[in-house]
Amino acid sequence: RRGGKPVPKSALVAACDRIRHRGPDDDGYLVDGDFGFGMRRLSIIDVEGGHQPILSPDKRHAIVFNGEIFNHPELRRELEGGYDFQTDHSDTETILAAWLRWGDDAWPRLEGMYAVAIWDKLDKRLTLARDPIGIKPLFVTEQHRGLAFSSEINGLRALPDHEFQVGPEGVDDFFCFGHTLPPRTIFKQVRPLEPGNLLHIGAKGGPEIRRFWKPRIAVRTGVSEKEWVEETRSRLLDTVNKHMLSDVPVGAFLSGGVDSSGIAAAMARTSSAPFKAFTVGFPGSPRDETAAAARIARYLGVEHVVLPMKPQTAADVLPAVQAAFDEPTAATSAVPLWYLSRTAAE
Repeated sequence: RRGGKPVPKSALVAACDRIRHRGPDDDGYLVDGDFGFGMRRLSIIDVEGGHQPILSPDKRHAIVFNGEIFNHPELRRELEGGYDFQTDHSDTETILAAWLRWGDDAWPRLEGMYAVAIWDKLDKRLTLARDPIGIKPLFVTEQHRGLAFSSEINGLRALPDHEFQVGPEGVDDFFCFGHTLPPRTIFKQVRPLEPGNLLHIGAKGGPEIRRFWKPRIAVRTGVSEKEWVEETRSRLLDTVNKHMLSDVPVGAFLSGGVDSSGIAAAMARTSSAPFKAFTVGFPGSPRDETAAAARIARYLGVEHVVLPMKPQTAADVLPAVQAAFDEPTAATSAVPLWYLSRTAAE
């Protein structure tokens, strides 16, 4: 906030309560005069010791983070000796240590999905960063000369004295494409921090936004089809193995199609721990892929959970699915995916 106005903790709690479904395990807050942030945590890495916000050893910097960094053990080993880690193996603290060592050059070194906020208490400076692919959402609004951010627009809408008016461009996007297109949202006052971008804002002036990553095609020639196949296989196995880094059980959504079957097969090959595969079935429909998924699950030797979804089931869960969105969407797959996710969580 500007003008020396303090950030009330009650506003942070209200905003975080709106997104409790993103993190039902824990919450945490930091208020520093005219700045404050909070978070809801879904505990995956360092379940006991990874409470956020995490402070640097000198208490100058604080971080909140949504996501998971799959190469954090390697980064942590590289950073040890130059940073006094307070947690056992939190990937959140690894991000903070990396940023303190390398500055904004740290972001491209993170392999994973992330929306990150780091506060510098001394310089009164906030840094926001979003992963290169935009897997984790991050929205900002600038109102009353201040700035607020959240993983969901619904979190922003809990803030007092903020306005949210539906914009005609966002409405056009929805009816043309089934969703809004960045850099817009359905609200005039809200925009996403786009993938591969970071934002800095200090005690004075507006935010500075900079892209730290963009995709590019690296053309390679003289590689045989067999070599391409083997490299693809190697990369898939490596990345799936990294994605299974977790202190809680990991499962797979299995449709029976090429994508999910390939991932489940890579999980079975790289993991010594058993896992469950979950499939939504549509009894009597030509869209039903239960039989194909069951064949894959049997072949891989994994426990298979099938959830039949009938039209009445979809009607029953639709209000909850609708409430989970903070913008209009025409993604019909959201209904079975929500239903499947709820059961997997149980």
